[in-house]
Amino acid sequence: MSSEPAVRRISRRGLAWRLGVTGVALVILTMGQLQDTNDYFPLGSLSQYATPRDMDGTVRSVYMLADTESGEQVRVPLNPQGVGVGRADIEAQLDRIVDDPSLLQSIADSWTELHPGADPYVKLYVMRDTYQLRDGIQQGEPDVEELTTWEVRR
Repeated sequence: MSSEPAVRRISRRGLAWRLGVTGVALVILTMGQLQDTNDYFPLGSLSQYATPRDMDGTVRSVYMLADTESGEQVRVPLNPQGVGVGRADIEAQLDRIVDDPSLLQSIADSWTELHPGADPYVKLYVMRDTYQLRDGIQQGEPDVEELTTWEVRR
């Protein structure tokens, strides 16, 4: 008698299920590549990994600030829980936003809708920090650039 368990062949149903899941994953990955979108993360566009970075180059970081109704300036939480969109979505549409800052109204509206008890935004700022690298390490303070602003409409 052998102590090894008997080998069981995979059933047709099990094979079909595995092939189906693999096929769906490949279709999603292909769609993400063709559309160059992160909407299908983690099976979306992999273009962010396609190019090497210069260890003595620059790194740019886009973010948003907001003036609130109470006069405080806060960083806008660019994530689904904060305003419904992520930083990558803002970066992907940056040229459109700079050309037409009224697109930022939806960010303020989303903040108010998602956080009804929170201090509303009255003005939005799209900012970009540029960091200089040397051997991959940040050198000094970033250059801060205001790309556009929007006075929120109520």
